[in-house]
Amino acid sequence: MQILRSFLPLLLLPLLCTCDRAAEVRESNSQTVRESESQEVTQSTRPHVIFIMDDQHRYDALGKINPQVQTPTLDALWEEGTLYSQAVCQAPMCVPSRNSIMFGMYPSQTGVFRNSGGVKDEELPGKTMAQYFKDAGYETAGFGKAHWGRHKTDTRGFETRYTSEIPEKGGITMAQVDSAAKARYDAEIAPMGPGEENNLGYLGFTSKLPEEDHRDGWINERAIEYIKAREDNRPLFLYLSYMKPHAGHNPPAGYEDRYNTDSITYAVQPPWKADYSPHSSGVNRREMYEGFWKNATAEDWRLMTMRYYANVTWIDDMLGRTMAELKKKGLLDNALIVYTADHGEMLGERYYRFNKYCLYDASVRVPLILAGTALPDELRRGNTDERPVDLVDIMPTVLSVAGIEPVDPLPGVSLLGPAAREGGFAALHEREGEAAFMWRTKKDKLILVFNRQENAADYTADDIIAGEFYDLETDPREWDDLFGEAESLQRRSKLTGQIIGHLQNM
Repeated sequence: MQILRSFLPLLLLPLLCTCDRAAEVRESNSQTVRESESQEVTQSTRPHVIFIMDDQHRYDALGKINPQVQTPTLDALWEEGTLYSQAVCQAPMCVPSRNSIMFGMYPSQTGVFRNSGGVKDEELPGKTMAQYFKDAGYETAGFGKAHWGRHKTDTRGFETRYTSEIPEKGGITMAQVDSAAKARYDAEIAPMGPGEENNLGYLGFTSKLPEEDHRDGWINERAIEYIKAREDNRPLFLYLSYMKPHAGHNPPAGYEDRYNTDSITYAVQPPWKADYSPHSSGVNRREMYEGFWKNATAEDWRLMTMRYYANVTWIDDMLGRTMAELKKKGLLDNALIVYTADHGEMLGERYYRFNKYCLYDASVRVPLILAGTALPDELRRGNTDERPVDLVDIMPTVLSVAGIEPVDPLPGVSLLGPAAREGGFAALHEREGEAAFMWRTKKDKLILVFNRQENAADYTADDIIAGEFYDLETDPREWDDLFGEAESLQRRSKLTGQIIGHLQNM
């Protein structure tokens, strides 16, 4: 730490200036893209926008990346579009991540930092994605999880709104329409504990309920019914958000049968005698998970991992059915399709760590695919784009394709323009009085823990408490922390400047 503090005053000044210039370049590039695309998009040519999101889906849980996983629908989307392989969420938990995506802002801008947070309808930090499309003359329909937070909200721009769990004023819930099915599902998952994330929730079991009794099954059927009956002539903004593959691992019957459990590989543990995670030690049920999975059998590990993949396959299958109905209806003839997840899943990696709540790759990296006929031809060839991407980039991307100008400047950049980021950024605010921030390139990752400040612009090098640094090329599992190594000082100092510069430019 002393080495870092000695060098930072000299290194940070030019780096902060560089960050300021980079922000100006990004805004200039983004504005140019928005202006050119807005001129080309007319009322009659505006594409439908299909936005698909699932929950806790690892970046590598795609068949084209990991042959153990069966995802024919998502693989086909990738083959017809572009995968952004270095995409990261802005906060590795549901509520702050989803608010960040739907407002197109970082958590420090939305004010939503934890799952216990949220904003009231009368205090929104900006327009939601759905509201932008509604105000621009789109029909807006939302199905599934939004998870705005602890406040009861209205539909925030959705004209048609169905949820399986959290009610929204003006929306329809599963409990209202089919209370018996909802009660059956709630009874099945009750032993899995809060969030279905206790050890039974992860080990899982084959559900005894039909698909339509599951929350995601119910939501998917409502979306298909809506698509079949739709007669509106306006362009459509469709939001479809699944709750799986988030635990519990209780896929409907048939999906586990697609896997050979004996061939499933699972998390390899580091050669440690205790957890090592300076920025996130002690958070989120650590002792419960470690105490069970340290002594679990190889069969338990394979079953747990297989059932996570089975959930992925189930979601992929339902998405395939929905896409087929969209195609029949002609809604894919002129469309942009976006698929992503709100955050990842550790799945037992890095010393028996499960779910998210940390800034390691399995938690913060997410799959992100753009596809559809509204994309330029060069992006519809099964590409892999390795630029750094933040999920706040989704909002300016979809708005630009639809020719919609944001009311206020957004921090993201359109992915249809040139690469404009030097790294990916994420934040964690789980420990009292602290804030951890990540800056990630394909090669390096720096995580810094700061004394928490009220405003993002107030963070300085003097607030740094601790840090972690990983060479992702030689150490993709993030087992070997190089933060204290003198030979990594120059690389660490550069990324430190980028983290602080990024915060001060919010």
